Amino acid sequence: MTTSLVSVIVPAYNCALYLAEALDSALDQDYAAKEVIVVDDGSVDDTPKIIERYGSRVVALRQKNSGSAAARNAGMRHARGEYFAFLDADDLWLPGKLSAQVRYLDRHASVGMVYSNWGVWHPSEGGRFETASVNGGVGAAHGGDDDLIEPRVSGWLYNELLLDCVVHTSAAMLRRSVAEAVGEFRAQFKRGQDYDYWLRVSRLTEIHKLARVLSLYRMHEESISYRVHPVNYGFEVIRTAVGQHGVVGPDGKRTPERIIARRLSDLCFRFAYHHLRYGDPGTARTSFAKSLRYFPWRPKGWLFWAEAAVRSVRPRAATG
Repeated sequence: MTTSLVSVIVPAYNCALYLAEALDSALDQDYAAKEVIVVDDGSVDDTPKIIERYGSRVVALRQKNSGSAAARNAGMRHARGEYFAFLDADDLWLPGKLSAQVRYLDRHASVGMVYSNWGVWHPSEGGRFETASVNGGVGAAHGGDDDLIEPRVSGWLYNELLLDCVVHTSAAMLRRSVAEAVGEFRAQFKRGQDYDYWLRVSRLTEIHKLARVLSLYRMHEESISYRVHPVNYGFEVIRTAVGQHGVVGPDGKRTPERIIARRLSDLCFRFAYHHLRYGDPGTARTSFAKSLRYFPWRPKGWLFWAEAAVRSVRPRAATG
């Protein structure tokens, strides 16, 4: 295995509760040739104090709050490595993650990006995050064949990605040359900017998935996944990709337009349902209608659209 430098890029915003565990998991990797770049995205909690504890062991950058895409871009602009690896501040790497991925890229020159399997990390009943509570077989992280991949989600993945974001950001490593060809994360996508990035990567190179579980995705209520957003970023990501690249992958594979329409309809439906339960019924009504334009043969779509329409015009109870 080479000793090429790996730049580990960690965007951090108000994550003092989890950041130290994430940074420790990166610094404790057995691959020595690494730099850990943590970008404080304008945190107002104790995140800066956590970063200060690490001194020269990390490269610390700070910017005004601009979102995780801008933070990752700042980290990549500062990075010196031949490989880039991303770690969200509330996630965790398991031992051997970097060395396994560097070995794979060293052995497969035609592959520009590799990602690993990951475990979904739920808190225990007491609210603690213990590795025993992880789904996905954490024990697979130790030992095993680094060349063992999951074929269905390895290769030219553009068409696969159009239908599902099969890549988890904290599980990914890519060559610097690929990142330079793709460009920066699109900061206008406050959510899904990583999904958009992998789609762009998939136009340029094969992406392979290692079968081993090498990272943990922490599920908690502060996660961006739990928030209600005013913009349907998943829909915008897919619409942008299809508008720019079409439905034919670099390998010639074609995704039928009806499948794309169903995918866009599903994204609108989920966005609408989320707003109906937790947000704005007016936004839900608009998004249910958009879902039905793409795929009108969904009875629940019509039922929920009607419910959202009624709720959006129902007078609010007087207060005070």
